Amino acid sequence: MIITIGNTKGGVGKTTIACNLAVCAAYDNKKVLLVDTDTQGSSISFRGQRKKDDIQVMSLAIPTLHKDLSKFIRGVDYIFVDLGKQDTSIIRSAILASDIFIIPCLPSQIDFWALNDIIKILDESRIFKSNLKAYFLLNQMDLSTNIAKDALNAINTINPNISGLKSYIVNRVAYKRSIEHGKGVIEWNDPKAKQEMLNLYKEIII
Repeated sequence: MIITIGNTKGGVGKTTIACNLAVCAAYDNKKVLLVDTDTQGSSISFRGQRKKDDIQVMSLAIPTLHKDLSKFIRGVDYIFVDLGKQDTSIIRSAILASDIFIIPCLPSQIDFWALNDIIKILDESRIFKSNLKAYFLLNQMDLSTNIAKDALNAINTINPNISGLKSYIVNRVAYKRSIEHGKGVIEWNDPKAKQEMLNLYKEIII
């Protein structure tokens, strides 16, 4: 299965989510490949900090992902693609390669407006891959605010063809600190962060 985490907007947590899902799959005794399509190489850097040799990683920022990833999936259970903000040809190719496409977004109206670009690309790509599953994922939530509560209510009204995941990610220091050490939050000392990431993994995979 190929799962891509992508958005045309930067700063929404694509790398953090991709790396954490890869760690969850590794702990689930799955063979995992983490693909970094961003020239910044943040997922590559994460793997470089990781002491455990349980996740394969590669950099692949080319517009033929839909052809190449189908070859790599034969040797692993899951491929998680960290899709950076880049030209649309690579984004389209990653979408066509994917079984599941996850769009992280921040809980604000401005960020919801910014989803129009990725939605347009996704809709156009679905002409060639109608069975693609696509979901919005709310990230960096502050549940004490009305903005976050409004976002939970609005996430399923943005686009009729893209559902909002029941799981969401709260804005926690644990995500930043664990990534710095090459770890997922399920390996960190924040039980709430661990549980919400496991909830996300289970909702996507099962």
